[in-house]
Amino acid sequence: MPMSSVIYAIVFKGEIIEGFQPISVKAHMAKLLRADVDKMKALFSGKQIVIKRTADKQEAAKYGGALKKIGADVKVRIIKTDAPSAQKAPQPAEKELAPQTAEKTATVDTSGISLAPNEGYIIEPSTPPPAPDVDISGISVAENDGTPLIEATEQERANLDLSEYSIRENDGSPLVEASDEEVPVIEVPDFGLDEPGAVLETLPDERESLNPNTMGMTLAMAGSDMLEPEERDQEPVPEAPDTSAINLVPNFD
Repeated sequence: MPMSSVIYAIVFKGEIIEGFQPISVKAHMAKLLRADVDKMKALFSGKQIVIKRTADKQEAAKYGGALKKIGADVKVRIIKTDAPSAQKAPQPAEKELAPQTAEKTATVDTSGISLAPNEGYIIEPSTPPPAPDVDISGISVAENDGTPLIEATEQERANLDLSEYSIRENDGSPLVEASDEEVPVIEVPDFGLDEPGAVLETLPDERESLNPNTMGMTLAMAGSDMLEPEERDQEPVPEAPDTSAINLVPNFD
């Protein structure tokens, strides 16, 4: 009876964890997986791609956690396979990252992939453009002779006579004399502040509740006539007009 072994597969369907920017996730994955443009298109095609297979549970968790850390919503799935017999030749490892049919899951050989240390740039910066070659041999800096860069403008100043003004010492008297008018006294109820979030009691309704006598009232059935015979209009019912002599002819216009 063949024995079964457990394989941990890290699968990806192009989904990005909420809060991450797609361009940043793609740049991180391209650097982490050393994937070219074609492989990146396959990764984000919407089909389920197996990025890595391993029999080591801790390695699968570490690898999946690293991808989730950069924003890739990967899943770790458990695949049970039968152990191959001694006579069966080993299957060659898949070399390409290509999506398969809906019944099968595409795989990629990631045995040579390692997590690089988090240092430097995600994308290498471009080479700065060369400095322009400008001939400034005919330009010189003039000496500072003390003249201002902007000529001062003459402004007319107001000539105010403040000789009669002085600053009075503060003897404690108010700046505005108090009024002799009586200040009305406002009576306020005895109230205080409750704790935040407390349920405040509503003010009682002091209006007198009405208690009408409804002994003579009844409820009529839906559709019944609500008028009593003596409440009806006593005028005679108009007779229906005689329309026997009226003939309708087709309108051909």
